[in-house]
Amino acid sequence: MKIKLKTTKAVLIAVLLSSITAIFLHTTSSAQEQTQQDREVVVLLDCSKSMEDVDSQYLAFDFVKGLAVSMPRKCRMGLVAYNNGVCASLPIGSSSTDIEKILSGLQYRQYGNAGAGMEAAVACFQNNQADKQILLISDGEIMMDTKEGTEESNQLFEQSVAEAKKRNIAIDVLAMGERIQEGHTVYAAAGSTGGTLYEVEDSMKLCSYIEKYLSGEWETSVSHVGKLDGTKAELTVSLPDCIMEKAKILLIGSQQNENMTLSGKAGRMDLSKGRNYTVVDIANPLSEHISIQMSSDTPMQVDAYLYTEYEYTMNTGYLYEENTQTAHIWVELANTEGHRLLDGHLGNGEMALYLDGQKTDYTISEGKAWIENTYSQSSTAHLEVRFMDPAGNYYGIREAEEEIIVPVVEKEEETDWFFWSVIGLFIIAVAGVFGISYKKRKGQQTIRRQVADLSSTAQVETAAPKNDFCGKIVVYVIHNKNDIDYPPESINLFARCRRESITLEWILDTCNLPLDLKGAEKIIFKPGADRSLVVKNNSRASVLIGRALLTKGQSYNLYYHEKVTFIFDQEDAEIEVHYKDLKPNER
Repeated sequence: MKIKLKTTKAVLIAVLLSSITAIFLHTTSSAQEQTQQDREVVVLLDCSKSMEDVDSQYLAFDFVKGLAVSMPRKCRMGLVAYNNGVCASLPIGSSSTDIEKILSGLQYRQYGNAGAGMEAAVACFQNNQADKQILLISDGEIMMDTKEGTEESNQLFEQSVAEAKKRNIAIDVLAMGERIQEGHTVYAAAGSTGGTLYEVEDSMKLCSYIEKYLSGEWETSVSHVGKLDGTKAELTVSLPDCIMEKAKILLIGSQQNENMTLSGKAGRMDLSKGRNYTVVDIANPLSEHISIQMSSDTPMQVDAYLYTEYEYTMNTGYLYEENTQTAHIWVELANTEGHRLLDGHLGNGEMALYLDGQKTDYTISEGKAWIENTYSQSSTAHLEVRFMDPAGNYYGIREAEEEIIVPVVEKEEETDWFFWSVIGLFIIAVAGVFGISYKKRKGQQTIRRQVADLSSTAQVETAAPKNDFCGKIVVYVIHNKNDIDYPPESINLFARCRRESITLEWILDTCNLPLDLKGAEKIIFKPGADRSLVVKNNSRASVLIGRALLTKGQSYNLYYHEKVTFIFDQEDAEIEVHYKDLKPNER
């Protein structure tokens, strides 16, 4: 019988647990994959005297400066210049200011020792996982003052190109002017390393390669946002939102940008100007519209391009409903300041969400993307986000795995009807024996009549025993929207509470915690049996005992050394109430 009673009690507990509709679990993404591969670029610039024949206005210098200030976050740049030998060098990761400064001291002069230049460029790269690329800007000729020197430079050039191929360094050649048909040239370096040969006959068109490299070679999301034509032009560039860390507006084309005005609000806004480019560098924009006005003595043909950069962290979690076996999985993307990206333009359908490799529909609530999926047993959900923003570049985690834990519900044991039938028959038999014995004794006794005076008998009312508050509670403010640290506060319920019920609002006021939590007055505590606290949630807050989410409107018992957690999403606050026994000296 003792075993059967324990089994029945276990079944009752399982039934009570199954009435809890949801379990809340939270986790963060464990994958650490960056959105884009880092890239290292070394510009190798031919500064020999023959370059003046194809670039008398030094527009190659202008192109390198424009490329340096347009670099996206994932790219780092270095510089090597050569004539008779290496005449200038900057390591990978140099700033655009350093590159502009060193170019201002260079001129086209002497011969073209491309071998020494290529050897120095290859040596700039470290053995890391970044994509590596050399941009060789040259008129194409390898030429020294002697035949022997030319042969030696050419041989060193070929050896350095072979070393670049061995180290997976692609070499692009931007060949200026008409192609040289005789002698030693640099053109073959592109094909042998998997690079590209660009023949640039007109140096005025060289600056257009800034956009070509950003959107093409370097796979940066860049969007064409308009043109500035004529002698006077105005353009308003609309930013997608103000959640980004940085935005850059590139103005490519011949321009007199000293006659340029700019209006807009941002944490910082810098201008970098060249002959054929202007770059507007915007950090932490505060307004979504940037206006540009330009004027020139001659008609302009300027193309405007925009690209934005977002740095974010990816968090995931889920709510599980046992009765429907449905997991409500959520994904949150937040920038470094805690702003949710889905509150910006991504919330307009410019993000795709994949579950276990399949694109899935989602809804947005409170800055999170929510999807639903059915799980009958514990599983791992693979989540992936993809961005369809034409101008957006995102730096953070794109994939995460979420462990979906499905609670195990004990099966109700089948009733042992044979056992209970035997017990029932035994009880009936015993009752029959006692009944027969009682009748025999009653028949043998003299029947006596007694009249009771019911008017003098006091009416007895039965009532359920009243429970009193016991123990004490300790209140912890885990999180609040102002990020203020409050020390733990405690209340001796046995000594201070002489009422039938209290609310969470009363607890916070009694603890002098200045938290205005909407709905706290609807969360009720009453004394329960076995010195427990009865908790009932009538508010919109999420209430958890352990990992169990309490159903709104139902009562739950909280026993000594247990805690209950209250999460107020609208006020961004989280409160824990711990229920503890009193020590003898505390009574």
